[in-house]
Amino acid sequence: MRPYLVFLFLLCISCIKVEDPIGNFPVYLRLDLTTIDKELRPVGTSKTYTSKDINLNLERVGFGGVLVVHATDDRFYAFDLACPHEANRSVLIVPDENTIYAVCPKCGTKYDIAFGTGAPDGVSRFYLKRYNISGSGSQWTVNN
Repeated sequence: MRPYLVFLFLLCISCIKVEDPIGNFPVYLRLDLTTIDKELRPVGTSKTYTSKDINLNLERVGFGGVLVVHATDDRFYAFDLACPHEANRSVLIVPDENTIYAVCPKCGTKYDIAFGTGAPDGVSRFYLKRYNISGSGSQWTVNN
């Protein structure tokens, strides 16, 4: 009887779904590291994109905007700019000068962006919402 209860308990908790506080909003950015996005070329840099920074006829920036990181592992990562703990379009994370963390100015949670995890260190229990990024050389695309 006892193994059955353990199995039932594990089955129940495996069905619990943690809601994504940000939700799904369209993301599509084309990056060109030879011109407009050249500041992303060096490792350890980042750039933010909001609706003010893009061509709204062609591109989309998710819920709060997009943070693109050229991380310490020489890979590119993209995250939504909105703090998932606050889940508010006007509360945006801010990357530190070394591109190690992005910090929420409201709740104070630090999110790891140096290795592309978006892991929280603070009150938030949610990771940063991550977007797909693909490409090579100087041409990259961010989407979901």
